[in-house]
Amino acid sequence: MNKLRDKQEEEAPAAKTRKATTRTGGSVRVPRLMIGVLNGSFLTREKLLGNMPFILFCAGLMITYIAYGYHTERVVRDLHRTDSELKELRSEYITVRAQLEKAEQQSQVASGIGQLGLKESRVPPVKLEVEEDRLERTRP
Repeated sequence: MNKLRDKQEEEAPAAKTRKATTRTGGSVRVPRLMIGVLNGSFLTREKLLGNMPFILFCAGLMITYIAYGYHTERVVRDLHRTDSELKELRSEYITVRAQLEKAEQQSQVASGIGQLGLKESRVPPVKLEVEEDRLERTRP
C-alpha cells in the first residue's frame, strides 16, 4: 500500500550494515533513530503522538530556562549599573562632606561674616541663671 514505507523498511536492515565515512577516513555508524529525526519520519509514529504531553512539557521547560537566562542577565546588568551609581554617589558624598567641613571651620565662618559687615565677638558668652519662681511668672 505505502510503497515509500515498504521501501524504507527494506532499506533499514541494509542501513544497519552500511557505515558512513568521515573526513578522517574512519567509519561512524549513524543510528536509525538519528536518521528518523533528521528526515522527520519520527513525527508520524504513534508513540510520538502518545508522548506529546511530555514533549510539550519539555518544550515548555526549555522556553522557561531560556527566559530565566535572559532575566538573570538583565538582573546582572542592573546590579553592575547600580554598583557604578553607588560608587559615583559615594565619591560625590565624600567631596561634598569635605567641602562642608572646610566651610564650617571658624576661620572660614569669620571671613564670610566679615564680608557682610559683621564682626566676630571676642567676649566669651555668659551663662544666665534665672530662678524658677521668676521663670514661672514670665510664662503665660
